[in-house]
Amino acid sequence: MRNRPGVSRLRSRHGEVALNVAEDVRRDAKGRVALVGDAAYCAAPLSGMGTSLAIVGAYVLAGELAAAGGDHVTAFRAYREEMRGFVGACRKLAEGNGKWFVPPTRAWLKFRNLNYRLLPYLPWRKLIEELPLKAGNAITLKQYAVAPA
Repeated sequence: MRNRPGVSRLRSRHGEVALNVAEDVRRDAKGRVALVGDAAYCAAPLSGMGTSLAIVGAYVLAGELAAAGGDHVTAFRAYREEMRGFVGACRKLAEGNGKWFVPPTRAWLKFRNLNYRLLPYLPWRKLIEELPLKAGNAITLKQYAVAPA
């Protein structure tokens, strides 16, 4: 962490700096263990879709395990295929959001804050409101058979 670009500059300005790195996880299953949510396919904190990924992933994984009759290899393969487009859409949602959450300059900060205040009156309000819906609708959930009680 100390050798990452910009960290030494931060340390020289502000003393010791604590940073966390969000790793890009791209493994959803290994052996008989499957992961869901950020553990399986971290979409990046800036996507705002972590809970959606976890809930949809759990539903799909459970459904595919039931549909495969407990054959985890078949179920994990189907789970991966079902989730691929949804995960991609959620990751794409995070692209370019960094400047809005952590503005790089004071001018960007003022611009962002002004946009947030004026958002209800701006013509592109609907576009911003619909972005998460577009990612959320990137998957059509199957109706899995109900397991016998």
